[in-house]
Amino acid sequence: MNANTLLIKAKSQLTTKYPYFGMLASRLKHEESENIESYASNGVRFLYNPDFINSCTIEELSFILTNCVMHHILSHQQRKLKRKGYLWQLATDYAINNLLFKNGMKMPHGVNYDKKFKNMYAEEIYDFLKKELIESGVDAFDDEKVQQNDEQKNNRDNTQKFRKVKKIQENLDERDEEQWEYASALAKEVSTRKSLMPLGFERLAKKVVAQNIDWKFELYNAINRHMRNNYAFMPPNKKHLYRGFALPSLTSDTLSLIVAIDTSGSIREEILGAFIEEFKAIMQNFPAVNIELLIADAKVHAHYSFRGAEDIEFALKGGGGTDYRPVFEYIDANFPMSSMLLYFTDGDGIFPRIPPSYEVLWALSNKKDRIPFGRALVIF
Repeated sequence: MNANTLLIKAKSQLTTKYPYFGMLASRLKHEESENIESYASNGVRFLYNPDFINSCTIEELSFILTNCVMHHILSHQQRKLKRKGYLWQLATDYAINNLLFKNGMKMPHGVNYDKKFKNMYAEEIYDFLKKELIESGVDAFDDEKVQQNDEQKNNRDNTQKFRKVKKIQENLDERDEEQWEYASALAKEVSTRKSLMPLGFERLAKKVVAQNIDWKFELYNAINRHMRNNYAFMPPNKKHLYRGFALPSLTSDTLSLIVAIDTSGSIREEILGAFIEEFKAIMQNFPAVNIELLIADAKVHAHYSFRGAEDIEFALKGGGGTDYRPVFEYIDANFPMSSMLLYFTDGDGIFPRIPPSYEVLWALSNKKDRIPFGRALVIF
């Protein structure tokens, strides 16, 4: 079994046993590299040395992948609070590994784990480690000295194999970070519904300030609510395994989401481009959802059907006035069992007199005083 297959198997096992960890680990794109000794990750890319991966068991690989994604989740949150540095990374590593141990994951020999940190917040572990360093005469705010001290202490038992997470030194753009936030929120909601949320998750970091719930979070929750069936974690969906993704299966039919994009003359080109990017983000975050895309202004110009994030190609046509009624009439004629419509628009148009029976989400380019029905989400 080669290294790539081992990683796919580890992701699949994680998705089955630990859906929260598995759904996030499935987002890691693993890439072979002989320029590194073991592995490195930035939460999106996972570089690995094939010899190192082949030397690991499936349980050890599951641990590595989970540790990587949890570090990314925490580092993204903590950057907002200006927390960084080797000592903070070390404290979060102890907190993460205590969480993994508490949830029954097999701990590789030599990881940063100490039972005295059981049920402690990352902040509390940080304070404990800082006090230890100060008492031993080490400057706790000098990253280089803190790292040297840690390596000297742990070189005594030659257990560096799983000692720390290596990082790819490149910054993720804002869109990557946002998608991770939404993926984490979705994984949490799915795991909570299945009563499989990791034990002790809330004790990782106590001072993470919840951000204002933005439109994407509300949108993704709305889409998730309308899935007819919960995720089934036995067996994982094999469709994306060849790409390194191990996603949960759905037990039967999935949601058919209808998305309409307003291409009328009142929509500026940059706004239209943003609508398209947000549509593509939905496709990527909901690969198991059937999506019917309608291109319309005062009439429906085109209809495209998509499932999954591959080959998202469609042509835009419009530039006329805005009349929402043709879209609703088209849905009534072609999708009588619809449960939800997402309409990207500016909100300036003719609305149907009678609201439809299904849920309508208006993704608006600007705030409107009054939308006659449905839920308005201002996205810009």
